[in-house]
Formats: sequence, structure tokens, C-alpha cells
Amino acid sequence: MKLTDFFYKNQTLFWAVLVMVVFGGIFAYSVMPKLEDPAISIKQVVVMTYYPGASAHEVELEVTSVLEDELQALSNVSGISSTSSENMSVINLELELSVPPKEMEQRWDILRRKVQMASMKLPQGAMQPIVIDDVSDIYGMFYYITADGYSYIEMQKYAEMLRRELLKVDGVKRVTFFGTREEVIHISLSREMLARNSIYPTQIMSAISAMSQPVNAGYYYTENEEKLKLAVGGKVESEDDLREMIIKTPSGKQVKLGDIASVTREYGDDPQTNGFWVDGEPAIALLVSMEPEAIVPDVGKRADNRMEELKGELPAGFAYDKVYFQPDRVSDAMDSFLWNIVASVLIVVAIIMLAMGFRSGIILGIGLALTVLGTFPILLAVGGTLQRISLGAFIVAMGMLVDNAVVIMDGILVDRKRGLPPKKALFRTAKDTAMPLLGATLIALVTFLPVGLSPDTIGEYASDLFYVLAISLLVSWILALTQIPVFASKMLPARHSERKRKRKKTNPDGESAMHRFIRRSLNLFMARKLTTFTISMACLLLSVWGFTFIKVKFFPDFDYNQLYVEYTLPPQTSSERVKQDILEITRKLSEYKEIAKIAVSQGQTPGRYSLARAVGSGGDNYGEIILNFDDYRDAYRMFPEIQQCLRDEYPDAYIRVRKYSLSINSSHPVEVMFTGPDPAVLRGLSEQAQEIMKQSPMVDAYSVCDNWQPHVKTIQAQYAEQQAKSAGVGREDMGKALQASTQGLPAGLLYDADKQLVIYLKICDNDGSRVSDLQDIPVWSMLPNIAVDDINFPGLVQGNFSADELMDDMFSTVPLSQAIDGLQVGWEEPLIYRYGGQRAIEVQCDPALDSTPSVAKNDIREQIESIALPSGYAMEWLGEEKMQNTAISNILGYLPLVMIIILVILLLLFNSIRKMILVLFCLPFASIGVVLTLMFTGTPFTFMGIIGTIGLIGMLVKNSIVLIDEITRMTNEGVEPYQAIIESTINRTRPVIMASATTILGMLPLIPDPMYGSLAVVVIGGLTFGTIITLILLPIFYALLFRIRKPQKLELIK
Repeated sequence: MKLTDFFYKNQTLFWAVLVMVVFGGIFAYSVMPKLEDPAISIKQVVVMTYYPGASAHEVELEVTSVLEDELQALSNVSGISSTSSENMSVINLELELSVPPKEMEQRWDILRRKVQMASMKLPQGAMQPIVIDDVSDIYGMFYYITADGYSYIEMQKYAEMLRRELLKVDGVKRVTFFGTREEVIHISLSREMLARNSIYPTQIMSAISAMSQPVNAGYYYTENEEKLKLAVGGKVESEDDLREMIIKTPSGKQVKLGDIASVTREYGDDPQTNGFWVDGEPAIALLVSMEPEAIVPDVGKRADNRMEELKGELPAGFAYDKVYFQPDRVSDAMDSFLWNIVASVLIVVAIIMLAMGFRSGIILGIGLALTVLGTFPILLAVGGTLQRISLGAFIVAMGMLVDNAVVIMDGILVDRKRGLPPKKALFRTAKDTAMPLLGATLIALVTFLPVGLSPDTIGEYASDLFYVLAISLLVSWILALTQIPVFASKMLPARHSERKRKRKKTNPDGESAMHRFIRRSLNLFMARKLTTFTISMACLLLSVWGFTFIKVKFFPDFDYNQLYVEYTLPPQTSSERVKQDILEITRKLSEYKEIAKIAVSQGQTPGRYSLARAVGSGGDNYGEIILNFDDYRDAYRMFPEIQQCLRDEYPDAYIRVRKYSLSINSSHPVEVMFTGPDPAVLRGLSEQAQEIMKQSPMVDAYSVCDNWQPHVKTIQAQYAEQQAKSAGVGREDMGKALQASTQGLPAGLLYDADKQLVIYLKICDNDGSRVSDLQDIPVWSMLPNIAVDDINFPGLVQGNFSADELMDDMFSTVPLSQAIDGLQVGWEEPLIYRYGGQRAIEVQCDPALDSTPSVAKNDIREQIESIALPSGYAMEWLGEEKMQNTAISNILGYLPLVMIIILVILLLLFNSIRKMILVLFCLPFASIGVVLTLMFTGTPFTFMGIIGTIGLIGMLVKNSIVLIDEITRMTNEGVEPYQAIIESTINRTRPVIMASATTILGMLPLIPDPMYGSLAVVVIGGLTFGTIITLILLPIFYALLFRIRKPQKLELIK
């Protein structure tokens, strides 16, 4: 070929290019962004609206529905879901995956304008909706600080200092906290003081507002034309100032607030609702996210170095450590990658040396290393990164990268052995096989094309597999045509030596034992073509049937040395109970020697610190436990024991122990959703589905639930309009009074340096305790009672009562019992879920430990789908199946394109329909090896297994092309067809076996990997049987298709 000839004649240029490839590859590897997982653009936004005092139904109808109607008009919306709970509306909107990432900001700007327009239709009490569009941030550096003997406030002070310093580190994007406790100021006023001083709580609130706000006093210009700012002093700046603040009573008396009320600075969440502990010690979590194109290990080193420097500035007793540190994981992945590369190269070179000689092994080993190095600069130029998928792709490609080189090298050795002139021996094979090898290479990489083009999350996550394979395979083809001949001319002896051949086990014709075995086997099966064909078809049908027994698990678990536990108590459970339970669980689990560290959070997940973990729903009744193990195998082994232990000891809690997986878009692996208008009907459908799930042996019965919550208890004050108006109070007055007598009524703000403190006014009993009887709560009007009809002017004129008594009458409070018809206990929905603008309920479950999501779902599918649905109601399967079906349909959707490209390449190579059909007909038989290997190893068939199966097509087609091309060449040279089939198979035995062996052995390091294990097993099994297909079945099918019989003269010779 001209390329081979060009570089052979211009070897100075050739060596210069190789040097550039080596140094360029090393440089590209050093500067390429290194991540834990591929960057995925999460096209999701959250719209939150606070509507204080509203029930879940009121929030749904008056806020959520209004906003959803406006958002439905947006284009390219994939789905809208929402949850309406008391006081809060949360809407999740997701765009279609086809929306380009560069358009995201523009889309979110349009969404904000839509939300702004819709907010004008919201009820008066609803707050302005908040749009959150940074939900995709991954906080990969998860630090925490502890401080023995220090309060949360003191810890938070130093945590703020650490945050400021970490934000200065190059590559750090954002730093957030979890586990802090905010301070507030409580003004506690007893009912007696309220009545004795005729003080309105409104007066206190007005006074706080007047004394805590800056006052604009303008400017003063002096005679010298100086402009001086005027200010008014006396601003309240601390709780001591509040105590000294003077309140003027309606009768004209002046009293200090501290004389009539208790003013204290306390934690706002009492009992605590959000907290973080590590190994039982109070802690504050610092979660750090990095820039998208950061080299994660380098950012981690800089952050660690800065933390060590700051350690000296922390007081004695302060300490910091990590719960999860992505830079360490990326560094470990890089180290593992380098070791796997070395191991794969050594395995490949060792096999080649055994089969082709020491020098050939060195030549091919150098070529393999050059291929990897040559791939890095191109990958960097197209914006690639090094992460879990791209690194795995290199290992997957390792055996495939030597296929072209093995064919060229084998041809050179064979031609030298035949005694061809040195130059012709170097160039003949490259010239004859360049186009077939290019076609086979293109087919091998095209089979991975659906992964690169798939627009869904799985496709986006795994797309680097295609790009790495495409680049590296093309580089390997170029090097096979250039580096192999040049190195062979330098490293192989000038003349082929016969001495080594004589020492090998060969027959008088020079064939090795392997070649003799293939020749005998082929003659045996060629004599029984129809029998062989029938048995092969029977085995194929058996493999199809056997696949039904394969464990299918679409999303593989990751090899993280962590588990996390979701702990949920019934709604309205005290947050203090949650705190006590998760700390008690910490003490119990710390007895396991395999567990290195236990971090627990109360109220919510600390943050999304890994792409492969879900974020809990949160709430006052929610807690989470993160368990760090020394080895992920210990985590997987102890998973069932820990889960069962916790479920037995805490029977009233809902507990799930979870592994890290890409199945994060759904709460549970198996989910079915019912939609319709009536919550009661939806709950009935949910109960039927739950009962079916609980009866299935393939389902973890404990895990069965739905995404709504049980009805919660409420106490409603029955507003008596006539009595209330007579008392001069309204519904809003009663609400504020109830709030002041329970958790406190917001009365103003106070600024302490950069901290904002909310001031709460609380009405309590005379002893400072909470008002025990709600009906005794004092209710006041926001305005004094100045109704003329109610004022006794004659009595005032005649002196029957004093002005102070008149003031007391105007500014008095009344017990709640005088304005209501009693308190009524009721039940209501705590949460309403909507999907696509309709009310919806999702029934969820986990598969049993010895089952998989697909098995569990298939076991219950028929019964679930037979549930009678009333008119206006619908059912839909969600969970893993929805993502699985989307991913598979997207991948399979590109298969016609792939097949067209393969057909075109085959037709260009062979110009024969029958040869094209022959290649395609052999492909399904690889499933025999795939199924047998999966069943023997017990490996689940995951989405990586699907990718491996598709890639296997390219590998088998490549081997088939090499053999058919050789048969065609020999036939064109005048060799009798039957003899051409036999001799071509013998000639291509070594390249085919070498190509398969190197790929298979290169996959061995991936078998234990939870992510790539399925792919490795599929390729190993399929390619092992694929070798038999290529060397035995393909020649037989060729003879059958072209009706080639054994010549009579060969029969006579035999």
C-alpha cells in the first residue's frame, strides 16, 4: 500500500512522527481532565414555592396547578412532576435529552419568565417562586469537621473560614454546608404580662421593626462644601439591645422589653431537625464541587494541601476528615488503569511471543503501546476526558488493537518462511489486506456507534466507549500498515531461519500441531456438512431458550466501599426520635469491625457527592446513615445482614440499605404509576398493587410502598364568625396567636455582623412553659378595638371608669375559646404527587435479594396489568424498566443504520451478496458461547453486557472478513475451491486465534469489575465460540452456500 511504502522510504519522517506520538501522548494524558464519571448534562430544573398556612390540597390547586399550566407550554419538555405538601409546592421539570447543552441557559431564562408571569396568578399569601437550575452539581469532595467541647455556632464560625479559603483553590466551583444550626432570638411574653401591661404583640413587632432598620437621614453640606452623611443612632444590634428597648403602652407608660419578656438567643430548630454526626460525634459537613473540566486529582491535592495549612489555624480540639473523596477514587482509577494497561500489554505480548516468536512479540507490544499513546492527543483534541468509561474502553480495546497488527505480522512471517524476497515479504500482506482490514476495522467500530449516538442518559454516560474505540482502532490500523513493516525490517533477521522450525513439533510439510488439528477437524466436519449445520442450529435454538434463565440486571452496581441507609419513620414522628434512633444505630453498627466509619445525617441527604447515588426525599421524619468499609466486597457481603438487622430492631421504621448504581432517576427499581383525579381511588388502586407485590416471592415484601404518605392528623379551630367579630378578632389574628403560642411568630430581623437572626415572639404560660390548653391561647387583633358602638362614652364622662380601663378594653386580648366553636381533630393528605398535570401515585418495591428488577417485575406484571381501572384512570410502568426501555430502544434504533453501513462495507469488500449473507448468518451462533458463559459464571446481563454483545458483532465480522478475503484471494489465484477453503482456513488460523486470544485475555482484568464484568464475560464467551465459528462453521457454511464439494481426486488420494 502507498502508506506503507511512503513511510518505509521516508524513515526519518517516520521516526520523527513516532517520537511526537510518544511525547504527545504523555503530555495529553497529563493534561486531560480526569473525572470519576463522565460529565452528564442533567437537564432538570426545580421550581419551589412557599405558601404558608396552606394544606397540601390548597397548595396543589392554588399554586402547583397554576404553575404547571404555564410550564406545559414550554417546548422540548420531557416530563413535569410535582409534590404538593403543606406550605410548599415543588415542581420538577426535565427537558428532552435532545436539547443541546449550550441552549440550557436560554431555556432556563425562558422558564423563569414563564414562572414570573404565572406568579401573578398565585394567591396573595404565596411567596415568589424560586427556580433552582444547578441540581446537576456533584460535590465530589466531602469533608467534615468535628470540635470536641465546642458549640455548633463556634464550629460554624470556623467552617465559614474553611469555606472562604477553599473557594480560593483553583478548580473549586462551590462549597456548601450541612449540619449547621441557625440561631434565632426568642422574645417570650407570658399571658399575665400581656394582660397586666395592656401590651399588644403588634406594638412589640412595630417597635422592633423601627429600631432594627437603618434610617435614611440624608446629607448635610457644610460651609466648606463638604457632603456629610447624616445618621441616626440607637439601632438594635444584639439581644442585649432588645432587652433595653423601651415599649410604650397604650396608657402612656414606658417599660423595657427585658422587664416584661424573656429575650434569649437560642437554636432555631429545637428539637433539632437537621444534623450531621460522624461516629456519633457532632460534625459539620463541607461539600465541595469542582469545575467541569478540572483534573480532579490535582484539585483534590490542592484542596487537601490548603486544608492541612488551615489546620494550624483551628483551635485545639478541632479536626477534619473525609466521608467521600472523589480525587482519591479518580487517582485509584488512574493507577488501576495503568496497571491494567501494563497487565494487558504483557498478556498480549506473552501470547504473541509464544505463537510468533520473541521479536514479533516485542514489535507488536511496541505497536500496542504506540496505539494507546496515539489515541490520547486525538481524544484530548475532541474534548474527551479520562473517567470510568473511557478508561474501561481502553481495556476493552486492548485485545482488539493488535488484530490488524497480528494479521500483518503473521503475513510477513509466512512470506519470509516461503522464501519470498525480504522487501516483498514486508509489503505483500499490507498491500493485499489493507482494504479488508480497514473494512473490518470500520465494522468493528461501527457496531459501537449506537452507544455514541444514543441521546438518553445511558448513551450520554457510555458514549466515550465508542469514541475511544473508534479513535484507537483507526490508529491501530494506521500503525499496523506502517510501524509493523518498518520495525520488522529493523528487528527481524535478514533471512528466515529454518532451525527454529525444525525444533518445533511439525510435520514434514512444516505444519504445527495446531494447524494439523484444525485441518483434521475441518476435514471431519466438511465431510458431514448437513449434520454439522443441523447440530449448530439446534445449539443456537437452545441458547435462545437458555437466555431466559440468565439473570438480567440492567444497571450494574458500582465497586464503592460504601453503603447508605435510608431511615424513615411515620409522618409526624418527632425529629428528636429520628436523632436518637440514627445515633443508636451508629453505636450498634460500630461493633462491626468491617465498618471503618459511620456518618449520619438528619432531615435530608447531606448533598449529591456522587453521580451514582440517589438523594433521599428528606423531612423531619427522615435520617440517613453512610457506612464506609475498607473493601467493597465487605460492603456487598454484609449488605443483607445489616438490612435485616436494622429492620428487625426498628419495626416501625421504613429502612432501605442501598448500593451505588446509575439507577437514580427512580426511587425503587420496580415502580408502577396510576394516574387519575380522585386521591381515594388512587389509594385504592395502590393498595391492590401493593398486595400483589407482597405476594410475589421475587419481591422484597418489606420494601413495598407508594410515594404518598398516610393521612396525617390535624387540629382545626372552628372559626365562629359572629363570636370572633364581637371579640374584634379575625381568622388571621387567630392564626398569628396560635403561631405565637407554639413555635413562635416572626417579629423582625436582627443583624449580627454578617449573620441574619430571625426574631420570634412567643406567648407562654406564667411559668415560661408552653400554653398547654390551646383554647386558653390569648388572641389579639392587629388593630385596636375602636368601634364607636363598643365604647361607653357616657360612663367615661360620668367617671364610672377610667381612661386606663378604656385603654384596656380597646387593647385587650380574648381567649381563643371565645372566638371559636371548638377544636376539631381531622385527617388530611400530607402530600399530593402529580405527573404530567394529573394526580398520580407510584407503587414501588425492591426485588428480593436473590432476584433482579426484571424478574420481579415480570412475576407481577400480569396481575398488576389486570387491575380494573375506572374511566379516566391510567397505568404506566416506571422504575428501571422505563430507563431500560428508553436506552435499549435508542440503541436498537440505530441498529438499522449500523447494519446498512456494515452491508455497504461488506459489499464494497466482496462485491458478493452471498458472501455478505454468509458473514451475517454466522453472527447469531456467538450467542451459544455468550449464554453458556453467563450461566456458568452467574454473571448478570447488564447494559454493559448489551454493549459488549453489539461490539462482539464487529469482532466476529472482522475475523470473518479476514478468512473470506483469503479464500477469495486463493480462488482467484486458481486454487481449487474446496482446497482454497481448507488452505485459507489453515493460513488464517494463527491470526484468528491470536486476535481472539489477545482480546479474551485482555478482558480478564475486567471480570471482577462490577461495571465491566458483564461486558467482559459476554465478549470472552462469545469470542471463544466465535473462534470456532470462524475456523469451523464459516468454512462449512461457505461450502454449503456456494455448493462446493470435495473433488474426486482428493477422495482417491485419501
